[in-house]
Amino acid sequence: MKYIYENISSLPCPVGEFTVCNGIQKIPFSIRKNDYNVPYDNITTETNYALDIDTKCLEIGKQYNVVFSEGGLNYCGSDEHTESITNTIDNWSVGIGSYDMNEDEDNPKNYKGYDVWRSEDNLGFSFVLLDRTRDKITFLVAWIENKEVPNVDYESVLDFWLT
Repeated sequence: MKYIYENISSLPCPVGEFTVCNGIQKIPFSIRKNDYNVPYDNITTETNYALDIDTKCLEIGKQYNVVFSEGGLNYCGSDEHTESITNTIDNWSVGIGSYDMNEDEDNPKNYKGYDVWRSEDNLGFSFVLLDRTRDKITFLVAWIENKEVPNVDYESVLDFWLT
């Protein structure tokens, strides 16, 4: 796997930064290009990434958060097992996408890997590592400058890439 950045504690963008933390302590992560980086209505961005967290750095049962420093991220869209949250700040649309591997499971006792949910503070997603069945947990992050179409259209493009 080819990483652009390895073991970093934050990923800056023009209007804030993405971090992973367990309260106040930052957790290292690595960044690679999102595998799903296709044009949407002729809109593209170079800043469409997969944020990989090595589960060896995480404790089972402890809550972690993948957050955007400026917050205000709201539900944008979802697909089977995925959800995206976005916001537009100063002509930049930013977003985070998550994959919920346990979405179809009715009994929490049968959950595996990790449990993920949108954080109540609108900063991003929270998750708990449940076991060591996965070597990494991946969230998708992206941002794009709003130049030619309305903000809501850029947020829809982010949703397309992040879900």
